[in-house]
Amino acid sequence: MLRKVVIFAISLFLIVGAVIGVVALVQPHQKGSDGENEAGNISASMKIANQLCQPSDYKEACTKTLSSVNSTDPKEFVKHALLAASDAVTKSFNFSEELIVKASKDKREKMALDDCKELLDYAVQELQASMSMVGDSDLHTTNNRVAELQSWLSAVLAYQETCVDGFDDKSTIKPIIQQGFVNASQLTDNVLAIISGLSDFLKSMGLQFNIPSNSRRLLAEDGFPTWFSGADRKLLAAQDNGKVKPNAVVAQDGSGQFKTISAAIAAYPNKLKGRYIIYVKAGTYREYVTIDKKKPNVFIYGDGPRKTIVTGSKSFAKDGLGTWKTATFGNN
Repeated sequence: MLRKVVIFAISLFLIVGAVIGVVALVQPHQKGSDGENEAGNISASMKIANQLCQPSDYKEACTKTLSSVNSTDPKEFVKHALLAASDAVTKSFNFSEELIVKASKDKREKMALDDCKELLDYAVQELQASMSMVGDSDLHTTNNRVAELQSWLSAVLAYQETCVDGFDDKSTIKPIIQQGFVNASQLTDNVLAIISGLSDFLKSMGLQFNIPSNSRRLLAEDGFPTWFSGADRKLLAAQDNGKVKPNAVVAQDGSGQFKTISAAIAAYPNKLKGRYIIYVKAGTYREYVTIDKKKPNVFIYGDGPRKTIVTGSKSFAKDGLGTWKTATFGNN
């Protein structure tokens, strides 16, 4: 009897051992933190991340950002990169607010920090608009709007650079701001590189959307910027042919509805659908035109660069204003 029990126990041990061996063989390898599994093979998602980050100047930061994406959908990688950039710029915005509180009584530094806060707020808005576009669109639509995304992301980088340029070279705050922007600048640059190389990436995956190739050519065959929409091209072509009907006419001699461009912009109708077209007749207009962000579809044209002139003379030396505040035309 004892012998049977021993034989049964040994048999059971061998069976359990065999089952454990089978389980060990079929157990999938776990993904490591660096995108590799235990066998050293790079996961499919990490391969996509590496390929998307190829055009980037900051590949290490790029792949680190995308390494946590558990998907093979390219759009998810773009969304994740945008979110990372937005978070970084938001931190820079909060950092600038902290510096404003701690700022010295130096008028120029205080003014430069106020400008930074405003500029970074615009940058966050551009990134949020980019995320909304990518999130609400399918892959085909996203790729057809690459030029628009490039424009927004380039603006984000420009806002950061303008913020830094607002400080005097001798400022003790300037290097602090520059250092605080390193991560935000790199992550924004990475998203721009990913977006710019998206068409080539999709072609390498066998997806053909007939997207215009990304090049440095700024003007199309019709002479208009390549990022202009079809509607804007038609509008400009109609203006060249004298067939545009303006919503508002500005003339210094009183022959129009308004005597200043600013007055015409102030008359922008609420809840307007479509373009608000302003025709500015020949003359020299000494004013500073600011277009509010709540007026997104303003189109202004005149009688030519030597006939319709808008000019100003603001400066830091004379008015105590930073470069950001001296623009003849600007948005807010």
